[in-house]
Amino acid sequence: MNLPEYSDRFDLDLALNRFSGDRELLSTAIAIYKEEAAKHLTIIKEALGNKDWKKAATYAHTLKGESGAVGAIRAQLESEFLEKALRNSDLTNINEIYEQVAEEISIALKTLPEEI
Repeated sequence: MNLPEYSDRFDLDLALNRFSGDRELLSTAIAIYKEEAAKHLTIIKEALGNKDWKKAATYAHTLKGESGAVGAIRAQLESEFLEKALRNSDLTNINEIYEQVAEEISIALKTLPEEI
């Protein structure tokens, strides 16, 4: 059930396991993820622009969890990098890290299937 061409980005078998094999529930979670992830990216970008590092870190943490839940493992990892950088006040490349998160979320939104 995995996406072979994106094996480094997605693990749908792991996600399905998290949902106890319930394909309908995972499909619903993916639909919600597709709605919420873009909103969270917007909030993070605004928080970065306002130098509200705590808010940006909180939403990066949320995005990390949501991405992991639906098997978007690369988006999860990039969100974790962003969260850690913000929490550690390592802001040197914060915009580049955000752009990497945004790219992975974009790929996830386009690639994750509507139904499992």
